[in-house]
Amino acid sequence: MANTKFISSAPHISSRGFTLIELIVVIIILGILSVTVVPKFLTSKGFTEFAYRSDVIAKLRLIQTKAMQQTNSTYCHSVLVTSTKLGTPDNCSSTPSFASAWQDSASKLQVDSNDNITFTTNFSGNTFNFDSMGRPSCNAPCIITINGEQSISVQIESEGYIHAL
Repeated sequence: MANTKFISSAPHISSRGFTLIELIVVIIILGILSVTVVPKFLTSKGFTEFAYRSDVIAKLRLIQTKAMQQTNSTYCHSVLVTSTKLGTPDNCSSTPSFASAWQDSASKLQVDSNDNITFTTNFSGNTFNFDSMGRPSCNAPCIITINGEQSISVQIESEGYIHAL
């Protein structure tokens, strides 16, 4: 018996591509992402509090910096916090208040009426001052809480360090 080799006349075809299982796995992953992640990018639900917290920190640091630079006693370096407003009051007397007609400024923040956000504090009278060293007059740590979908806070330490919690 002779050794015979079978030689195929058909050329060897090499195909490159994805298998059916790989395609199904990718479709499932895309489906999960579209249900969970995409809605978070299309709405601001839950992110509004973080934006307001950044604004609160910026306003507090501005008022604190002014207090450290403007040591003349004629300037008001108080911070007044109401349920929807935060900043330097228009009336800096023994009972500080905001003017009835809101005036935008770099040291004031007002919650937009479309946002379901409120401010609360842990200090009495919802007001405090910064001294010339940038330290708050409230019993530190002073905490301002931003309430919305979730509650997040800004804390002012006794030395004047302002940070998010």
